[in-house]
Amino acid sequence: MKKITIVLFCLSIISAACHKEKDDLGSPVDSAMKKLPGSIYYKWADEGVFVLDLPSASRSLLLQDKIRRNDWDISWNNQLVLECSDVVGDYQASQFTLSNISDGTIVKQFKYYASEGDIATGTLSPNGQLIAIDPTFHDGIVIIDLDGNEMQHILTVNNEKITENPVWMPDNTLLIVHKQFLLKSNTDFTQVSLIKEVDFQDWGTPTVSRDGKKIVFAASKHIWLMNTDGTDLKQITSSSGAETSPKFSPDGKYLLIGTDFHITGPFGSIFYLKVIPADGRQYQVDDGAESEGVVPLILNEKSQAEAGDGRMVWR
Repeated sequence: MKKITIVLFCLSIISAACHKEKDDLGSPVDSAMKKLPGSIYYKWADEGVFVLDLPSASRSLLLQDKIRRNDWDISWNNQLVLECSDVVGDYQASQFTLSNISDGTIVKQFKYYASEGDIATGTLSPNGQLIAIDPTFHDGIVIIDLDGNEMQHILTVNNEKITENPVWMPDNTLLIVHKQFLLKSNTDFTQVSLIKEVDFQDWGTPTVSRDGKKIVFAASKHIWLMNTDGTDLKQITSSSGAETSPKFSPDGKYLLIGTDFHITGPFGSIFYLKVIPADGRQYQVDDGAESEGVVPLILNEKSQAEAGDGRMVWR
């Protein structure tokens, strides 16, 4: 594929053309939980990927832990699960499997070969037709279709390699984090526009509301909310610790966040799941000192919110 160089806002991109065991959620959060929409998916340790069905206040195991599974995602219509795994006997390949959540039947499955045999992981586009593969040691962001065909390869910004994972926008474009810049691609991934130059040294994990009007991200240990044009930036959490990985609810009225985030080892971390309103107000999220409106996701007979250590999705 031919290389395309784009200069925009002094930025350039070089682009190369189940087993289920249910747990009830108990009081006092049971009533608050049931008022929240959709389902929350999260990974925990060596147990696997769980799903909390909020209207029924029940938890199930969606995916049992597998040592060869490197990552996963849930389709925006909440019907399919994408698994990204190693391939036994083919150590240069990554296997992408798309299955129905309802019965586990496989819809699509293919091998993908990243450069130099790097591990490949990715996420589904809102329309369910594309996968954005996260940057590896040798590749940038690669866009593929559901047969594994490469559609586009976004390698660098300002001649510096992209390293942060992309995030899908509701219109099937991408949010791209590069150093202090938050960028948005066009629909064919050949151009970017600048949303905002972010004045934080430590920031990332942005996500977008389903109506495309708000962006939220983690920075300087807390969660920040702004309009998708980069205006009206507000800090919306406070605590004695750190928050991470904010996710909008399907209706855009709430945010799932990881609270008390901390590193547990060379490759490990832990956080605790809580929900706050996405109304632009600031919420204290420390245990026992939560502002009114904060909902810790606490299972029956437990005293602490559910723990996670990887991807979270709200569908």
